[in-house]
Amino acid sequence: MIEATAPMAIVTDSTADIPPEQAAALGITVIPALVTVGGESYADGQGLVRSELYLGMASRRDLPTTASPSPMAFEAAYQRLLDGGARGVVSIHVASQLSAIHAVATQAGRSFPGKVQVVDSGQLSLGLGFQVVEAAQAAAAGADPQSIVQAAEAVRRRVRLVAMLDTLEFVRRSGRVSWLRASMSDILQVKLLVRVDEGKVERLAMVRTLRRALDDLVGMVPAWGPLGRLAVLHTAAQPAAERLAGRLAAQTGLDPWVVEATTVIGVHIGPGALGISAMLL
Repeated sequence: MIEATAPMAIVTDSTADIPPEQAAALGITVIPALVTVGGESYADGQGLVRSELYLGMASRRDLPTTASPSPMAFEAAYQRLLDGGARGVVSIHVASQLSAIHAVATQAGRSFPGKVQVVDSGQLSLGLGFQVVEAAQAAAAGADPQSIVQAAEAVRRRVRLVAMLDTLEFVRRSGRVSWLRASMSDILQVKLLVRVDEGKVERLAMVRTLRRALDDLVGMVPAWGPLGRLAVLHTAAQPAAERLAGRLAAQTGLDPWVVEATTVIGVHIGPGALGISAMLL
């Protein structure tokens, strides 16, 4: 666990997908979500390799499940940071519509009146992570809690997150997307393009080929305008993600992060998914 060095401490959860070295450099405390596989629970990123989990899902009868960290995990982190000298804590989390993590963090924060402020990002993965990074930079510069929250909220309005699901099988099995009604022939033949906006997963299109899906994703980026941050997300698809990052680097002049997506996403969409997250200037 990373201890805060700035006057205000920044906390998030592992769904933010911030690379560990970046979180460490910025003093961000990351509380891991939980994933249960075959009846055994793991802390996300600890003792479980995401790519191995995703690749093994096709052969499993029961899908892995995810859960929020406990209130005690948040309380312990908040207490440790405050005892370590932080004036307060800003705790920024995955969209409340998509996970109970925000509610659990809010519950834990009530034990520290006036010291802990919990923020709903309205996003997940690096749509959340970019907000957390900006908040941490504001904290390191000495900003007060209100200014830190405003910095995160300003980024919230400027993030974009789109993705391609290589198969619809796992979304169908998870039952998490109410608008998805697919026959087996559809599941075998299409790639689904989605975006996340204000806590909602919205369908953009269904296409028949991987090439068309990736062309469509890359084609969305110029319309977003000038970018300050860029990342490629994937589930057990590192080579394809690297190729996608190369295309985006040539297009934008940025060097995208390449990140394997959080288990909170991955166990519901399976392997082979690719996504783009960006923060507009």
